[in-house]
Amino acid sequence: MQPASPLVQRIAILGVGLIGGSLAAALKRVGAVAQVAGYSPNDDARVARALGHVDVACDSVAEAVAGASFVVLAAPVTAMPELFAQLRDALEPRAIVTDCGSTKRSVIDAARRALGDAFLRYVPGHPIAGSEHSGPQAADPDLFRDRRWLLCPVETTPQQHCEAVRRLVETVGAQVSTLDPALHDRVFAEASHWPHAVAFGLSAAIAGGELAEQALEFSGAGLRDTTRVGASSPAMWADILLDNRDACLASAARFRASNEAIVAALEAGDRDALVEIFSAASRWRNRLG
Repeated sequence: MQPASPLVQRIAILGVGLIGGSLAAALKRVGAVAQVAGYSPNDDARVARALGHVDVACDSVAEAVAGASFVVLAAPVTAMPELFAQLRDALEPRAIVTDCGSTKRSVIDAARRALGDAFLRYVPGHPIAGSEHSGPQAADPDLFRDRRWLLCPVETTPQQHCEAVRRLVETVGAQVSTLDPALHDRVFAEASHWPHAVAFGLSAAIAGGELAEQALEFSGAGLRDTTRVGASSPAMWADILLDNRDACLASAARFRASNEAIVAALEAGDRDALVEIFSAASRWRNRLG
């Protein structure tokens, strides 16, 4: 949905890697924002500027936030507390803040501590989009098209601020839904966080075996599909799993029980048990599409 004129004069995107860079590129392409200011503590903002994803590469959070009516935190969850603390005093009086964090409990707690009265203008968010690639070089203006973008407001979040974020992200093709933040972290332990750990674990097990090189040489689409997200950023995913540790451990326990049942049936040569386990799994997987 391309606006006739910019919805926002200036937006600050703090963290201009894959997600932040893709959002910047998408907003610029559809003309939803007159000016995109990017900030990152490394070279990402400058690279994004060179690639044309942002209009201004800023040297500080305060510089990026000055004059912005929207501020989007698209940095790793471990960087969010410091970013909230730095942006508070530079925030415009009516500016709306949102984030793209993969977990919500810790990010909301950090915003509540740091933002003071401006916490009422913070809308927790999470775009359900990504890639095993990272950095502004991997930015894709179509990354969010037809993908779900979750808003996870708390009880005190004004509805008009949620609607403002909704209108903005819908311009890049996202489909906006709302989810309770506590439920969010439990759901994404199941749907994303622990599955990433499984992909890393499977890749590590094969890599540590004596046939690691032959597995690379002779593998087909099955192994590539199963382990694709195991090529993602190790540091980022370590931080996400630790941040959502309790829910991930609950998912891990169910996975361990399922895996042990498969191993037990295999050791016993029990084909019927294997078929039963695989059939239940297949029925659920087929519903995923």
